[in-house]
Amino acid sequence: MYINDICKTSQVLKFILFADDTNIFASDIPTMRIVTLGKTGSGKSSLANTLFREETFTVNHSANSQTQFCQSENKIINGTNIQLVDTPGFFDTDKQKDTELKDELLKCIIECAPGAHAFLLTLKVEKFTAQEEAVVEQMMNYFSKEALKFTTVMFTHGDQLPKGMKIEEWVKENKALNDLVQKCGGRCCVIDNKYWINSQDQYRNNQNQIKQLLETIYKTIEENEGNCYTNDLLQKVQLMKEREKNHKALFAKLKKILIGVGLGTLIGALLGVGVEHSEVQIIRKCAKRNKVNANQL
Repeated sequence: MYINDICKTSQVLKFILFADDTNIFASDIPTMRIVTLGKTGSGKSSLANTLFREETFTVNHSANSQTQFCQSENKIINGTNIQLVDTPGFFDTDKQKDTELKDELLKCIIECAPGAHAFLLTLKVEKFTAQEEAVVEQMMNYFSKEALKFTTVMFTHGDQLPKGMKIEEWVKENKALNDLVQKCGGRCCVIDNKYWINSQDQYRNNQNQIKQLLETIYKTIEENEGNCYTNDLLQKVQLMKEREKNHKALFAKLKKILIGVGLGTLIGALLGVGVEHSEVQIIRKCAKRNKVNANQL
């Protein structure tokens, strides 16, 4: 099984999290895979740039976002080789984009296999109306209990927090939000990609919040005994990656196999919910229907 690859012991992980970057080569340390999830416009790409402290990920500021791509980048941060997979708005309601998003989801699955060590579910700090509650409820339909063990709720637009209030206090004011955070083990953090960059406020400061986020992720990995979140689908894709080093060729093969499988089914397969059979059974069934040799999977 392709788990427990982030560290052999919690002591090793703690060392690499706080070691001096200049004395460590990326090939000498394990990779921590982090996947951002959320609706378009929730601040996923800006969060990724804030985490990496550079404009690495594409941010589209238009109201009708044209950026619908999976982007994966690596950077050593505090001695850890972090692979950050920034995803498009898989939870958007625009059905016309489903085909495009399905392609990007396949790329995301390939990039994060054999599994993510942390999911960052991004939401804005904003008035939480019935519409926002419906969006969160929709998201939760895709998350298995196991996936939630690896999930931190990441709030953006932190400057919208009332003065003097911390994110945990704000979350508790709304039952639906509080229930969501509690399902994620009480894990939540907040940043503001615009106003907290050079803030003198110790709390409203991105550098301090990112440090807290990394510590939260470290604690999550420790609680999960060093394992990444994985399932049959991700492990099967990892085996395919080992046989086919060319990701473009692997993408083409998976796309052919999964003709006719909907976006929602794929999201559920990735996160462990929303399918009647195991993910591998779905792949094999689709392979047979689409006349692909299932024994190669």
